[in-house]
Amino acid sequence: MKRWRDIIFDNNVEEHYHIHVGMRIIKTVIAVFICGLIGWLRDRDGLNFFSMIAAVICIQKSTEATIKNSFNRFAGTAIGGVFGVAVLFMETKLHTQQFMPLYLLILALLLIPIILVTLAIHKPSVSSFTCIVFLGVTVYHVSDANPYTYAVNRLLDTVIGVIVALIINLALPGHAPLRAAEQSATPEPPAPDEKSEETAKKP
Repeated sequence: MKRWRDIIFDNNVEEHYHIHVGMRIIKTVIAVFICGLIGWLRDRDGLNFFSMIAAVICIQKSTEATIKNSFNRFAGTAIGGVFGVAVLFMETKLHTQQFMPLYLLILALLLIPIILVTLAIHKPSVSSFTCIVFLGVTVYHVSDANPYTYAVNRLLDTVIGVIVALIINLALPGHAPLRAAEQSATPEPPAPDEKSEETAKKP
C-alpha cells in the first residue's frame, strides 16, 4: 500500500506546473459570472446554480477536450433528465414522498440503471454528472404544484452552463488544440551518435 502522503497529495503533476492564475481560471470565473447573471435575469429569486456547476466542469484547457466534455455534459443532462422526469411522473401518481424513506430508497436504487446506461453508451466519465442532474431534478421541489416545470428549468440551466462554457473557452485566447499539445509533450528521439554510426559502417 502507498504511503498516506502519496495517497492524499497529487505527486503526478507536470514538470512545468506552478501556482498561477492562468487562462483556464479566468475563463471559469467569466463563465460562472455569466451563468449567474443569466439566472438572475431569468429568475430574480435564483442565480442558476446548476448552470454554474456545468460551466465549471466544462471549462478545459484545450479545444478538443472542451468540445468532448461539453458533449458529455449534454449526454449526462439528457439521461439524468429523462430519469428525473420519470420519477416526478411516478410521484404524481403514487405519492411515495408521503413515506420519505421509501422515496429516498427509490432514488438511490435508480442510480444503478442510470450508471449502467452511461456505461452502455461508453460514457463512464459522465456517470457522476448524470447522477447529479437526476438528483437535482428529483430531490428539490418535487412537491411543487408543477414539478415538471422545475425539471425542465433545471435541464435548461445545465444546457445554458454548457453552452456558455463552450463559447467562453473557444472565444477567449489560450485554448491550444489537444493533439498539438500531445505532440509537443512527446519527447523527440535523441540524435544518433556519430561514433556509433562509424562503428556500424565497419564490417
